Amino acid sequence: MQSVAAFRLACLVYPSLMPRVLPALAHLALWAGLYVVGAAICLAQLAGLDSLFTAPAAWRAALFTFCTAVAVYLLDRAKLTDSRFDPADARAHPARYAFVTRHAAPIRALIVALLCVAAYLGSLLINWGGVPFGAAIPLIAVLGVLLYAGGPRRARPRPKDLLLLKNTYVALGIAGFATIVSVSATTERGGSLADFARTLAAHTLPLACSAAHLVIRVFADAALCDLDDEDADRHYGTDTLATHLGRRRAWNTALTIRLLLAAAIALTPLFPTTARLAWATVTVISSTALRLAAPAHLRDWVDARLFVEALAVAIILALGPAPPP
Repeated sequence: MQSVAAFRLACLVYPSLMPRVLPALAHLALWAGLYVVGAAICLAQLAGLDSLFTAPAAWRAALFTFCTAVAVYLLDRAKLTDSRFDPADARAHPARYAFVTRHAAPIRALIVALLCVAAYLGSLLINWGGVPFGAAIPLIAVLGVLLYAGGPRRARPRPKDLLLLKNTYVALGIAGFATIVSVSATTERGGSLADFARTLAAHTLPLACSAAHLVIRVFADAALCDLDDEDADRHYGTDTLATHLGRRRAWNTALTIRLLLAAAIALTPLFPTTARLAWATVTVISSTALRLAAPAHLRDWVDARLFVEALAVAIILALGPAPPP
């Protein structure tokens, strides 16, 4: 009887809470954080590193990635101070801007807490010779965000305002971060610099190809996210593919890039066979499905999609034949 009552209560509460909870989670960069986790998983799977992970190291790397990513995305939205709020955000995402400005103080406290957790996990993930180098990675990520767009546009354009550099900056940052995390996760409790170098040397070509794929993938996804900001970007002088090509052509360009990536993945013999075929397949399916669905607002769908793809590929790899010794 208690379980029946709990089920009925859930049926009553769920419809009333979800319309408020899901947007709040999106405003708090949940999907953006999962996107970077998905990127790290993707890179590891295509480079063949996932088979070298122990469960504790994999979970530590995933949580480190999530905390760091959410912290820096929230910093991009909440800025260091109220005076640094970007009016372009108010025009592009009025609901998110209202939420962030209304809760700026607790969001900044959350950023500090996430960075502290990330620094601790990073010190466990990358600890060479007793020196916790991994603790510095979240700080480096913060500096990258402040350089990218630490405040509104002034007389000089920010990296965020420059055509192609905007998306390339983000793509290189995520791909570089994912590479460091994935290689480091192959060693237990921090390993050593020698362990890191050995893994890097043993997987140089697959890692390079996987990282290159991720750079192009993130670039295309960032171009899709820019579609939501087209009006605000035009108004405030931020150059994107959407402002130059228009919504339809920019979307088709991003779709073409992703379909070409799927073909490239399938034809790259350096990647493990099951992983490359699985990633090629889910890339085609998700890209086509999103283009046909054509939601009015893309960002959350794009952010969540990569993590869902990574989980789908992980299930395929788990159910497939064991790799040869």
